[in-house]
Amino acid sequence: MGNLRKERYMDAVSELAESVFDFHDKFEVPELDRINDSNNKELVLETLRRRLSFLMEEVGEHSRALNRIELPNAVEEIVDVAYVALGTILVLGEQGDNSCHDVSSKNNSKNADDYVVNPISGKLVRKDKNQ
Repeated sequence: MGNLRKERYMDAVSELAESVFDFHDKFEVPELDRINDSNNKELVLETLRRRLSFLMEEVGEHSRALNRIELPNAVEEIVDVAYVALGTILVLGEQGDNSCHDVSSKNNSKNADDYVVNPISGKLVRKDKNQ
C-alpha cells in the first residue's frame, strides 16, 4: 500500500477517534480515571459489560446489513462498531491507552517469517513449525 493510502486511512481513523472524544466530552461520558476508580475491578467489569452490549448491538446491525446485502450500510455499520470500540477504550482511561500501545506493539512485532495469512479464513496465523 502506498503512502497516500496510509495517509488517507490515518486521517479517517484519526477523525473517527477525535469524533469519539468530542462525543464523550459533549455528553460527559465518564472515564474511569476521572472518577478515580480505574483500579476498581467491579466497576471496570461493569463498564466493559455495558460497553459490550453496545458493541453487540452494532455488530448485530452490521450482520443484518450483510444478510440483506446492503453493502454501503454494512460498511457504515462496521465503522459504528469501531466507533463504539474506540469509545470503550476512551472510557477505560489509562488502562485503555496502555492496552492500545501493548496491542500495537505486539502486532507490529509479527513478521512474515513466523506468520502467514490463512487462505481460507484470511486470518493471520502462526506458521506451523514443520513447514
